[in-house]
Amino acid sequence: MHALTTLYLPRAMRIAIVAISTFGVLSGPAPALAQHASASAPYANVFPSPHGLRPTIEFWKNVFAVWSENEIVAHDRDDLSIVYRVVPQQKSDETAVRKANEKEQKAIKAHIRDILLDLAERNPDPRTLAGEYRDIYNAFGSGAGPERWRRAADRIRIQRGLKEGFREGLLRSGQYYDHIVAVLDEEDVPLEIAWLPMIETTFNLEARSSVGAGGVWQFMPSTGRLYMKVGRSVDQRFDPIIAARGAARLLKHNYEVLGSWPLALTAYNHGLAGMKRAVRDVGSDDYMTIRMHYDGPRFKFASKNFYPEFLAALEVVDNVEHYFGVLTPSAPLEFETIEVSTSMKLAEIANAIGVDDRLLWQFNPSLTNSVARGRRNVPAGFDLRIPPELVEEAPAQLASAVAGRTGQRVRTVEGNGTRYYTVQPGDTLSLIAARHGTTVRVLIALNDIEDRNHIEIGQRLKISG
Repeated sequence: MHALTTLYLPRAMRIAIVAISTFGVLSGPAPALAQHASASAPYANVFPSPHGLRPTIEFWKNVFAVWSENEIVAHDRDDLSIVYRVVPQQKSDETAVRKANEKEQKAIKAHIRDILLDLAERNPDPRTLAGEYRDIYNAFGSGAGPERWRRAADRIRIQRGLKEGFREGLLRSGQYYDHIVAVLDEEDVPLEIAWLPMIETTFNLEARSSVGAGGVWQFMPSTGRLYMKVGRSVDQRFDPIIAARGAARLLKHNYEVLGSWPLALTAYNHGLAGMKRAVRDVGSDDYMTIRMHYDGPRFKFASKNFYPEFLAALEVVDNVEHYFGVLTPSAPLEFETIEVSTSMKLAEIANAIGVDDRLLWQFNPSLTNSVARGRRNVPAGFDLRIPPELVEEAPAQLASAVAGRTGQRVRTVEGNGTRYYTVQPGDTLSLIAARHGTTVRVLIALNDIEDRNHIEIGQRLKISG
């Protein structure tokens, strides 16, 4: 997989070392709290890990790499160093199981709450405690006491482990990771951001949130439209490579406004306007100061934990050989791109170039379900990704299909040994070149074309002579 050994420097000075290694891990269970020295990480200056954030980072590392999806964790919502218990519980989408799980979780929270309130009421000698009472008392360490127990009674939260999902995300990431890193490098943002989809969606290309966010980078439609196409036929939020450029530009703008990457990343979840308000209300642009003292109405658990979750994901990736077995990530997606000159069904295009339409959709995840099911066309001008081995013949095959589909006839006039062609609707230079057995470069030279992407219907082009 990909070891993160990239130091973030100005683009002109950057030495980007993205080492390729194989996932491999020590046998046996991972420790409950890893003692990884994050300050030694090469990204520590860009994405600092303040001492006060360590317990929260360790909690999320356990969620990602230690606790199973068939385990639930009862913990304090505000102080993630306080873990009351880890309970086996089957994960299932079946309605009956889900309702039973919810009922059990409520019972667990109520039971812990009763113990906390009883401790607060009695303030017993710890030497008299046993069983759950002793475990809960010890979870608070030196901070144990009636007032803290009383406040904690209303802050019990349940978190399900994500180990299996995180592992699957690491495997899926191989398909797009190198492409994403290349985009981030072009946009001059820290390359570690390539792992942000791990905490958003574990690289699930079809991920959709209940509020409308979509794709591995979880763009809302309104935000997505600022950086990419979001429509009924093409929704580039679901293309990890294209959306990576949008994420890079959004994060870079956040950084330019807020002045730090911790705040820029938090704004990715909470919104730039919200973080600007937090800086103003707290009177500080220090991440930890804002995290501890800002009490905005929407600055809740998810926003407060977004940056430490990201740091935890980086540390798990950096120590992947410690947490997971030998993993073989998906091979990087290899493709070439051709232009679709005329609006066509995806199945028509697939048939023309000799590839399964389902495979073609996998190469082009920005095409919507409506296009995949034939209810909408691939729009004219779409840059279609195809397997590399098809690129030599695909343009001519597609041009032939277009001509046959529209009844279009090649209009060639010969005179004095010179051949001419009149541009028709849907034509591009690449299609014309393929149709006439020449190249785009020759057409540009013969016709003094300044912009290869701009030819006009009715324009008379010299083909040869």
